[in-house]
Amino acid sequence: MTGGYVFDTEAILAYLYNEPGHETVAALLDEVFSEESPGAISETNASEVFYLVARFEGVEDAPTAVSLREADRDVRALDRQGVTIEPADWRLAAEVKSHGRISLADAYAVALAHERDATLVVGGDDDFEDLPVAVDVCRFREHGV
Repeated sequence: MTGGYVFDTEAILAYLYNEPGHETVAALLDEVFSEESPGAISETNASEVFYLVARFEGVEDAPTAVSLREADRDVRALDRQGVTIEPADWRLAAEVKSHGRISLADAYAVALAHERDATLVVGGDDDFEDLPVAVDVCRFREHGV
């Protein structure tokens, strides 16, 4: 994959839960779903989406059998529609993580976007400033939720 988009966890959650900025993410995902642009999410970010959806849809912030199935369904639906779940270079992700306060999952998203020469779709976090690798960043909202 060259170009296209890599989605971080915050972008996918905004899309799934109609959070502020979800319209921008939806427009980019529509490009992926219609095969106009390639799209991906790192395995680490897919895992993060999975466990967060399972908790959000569970009971008292704890997953249930039903919420785990819902989380699985949501992640697999994205994959079926063209958002591929891909590994990222663990060493590059560690290098990105070592340079700042970025989360490990976000470091994997940065690594995958860098490897694929893709635009990284992120929320309002300032974690994506001063990255040690060149990545085009698209912020779908100005502030976190």
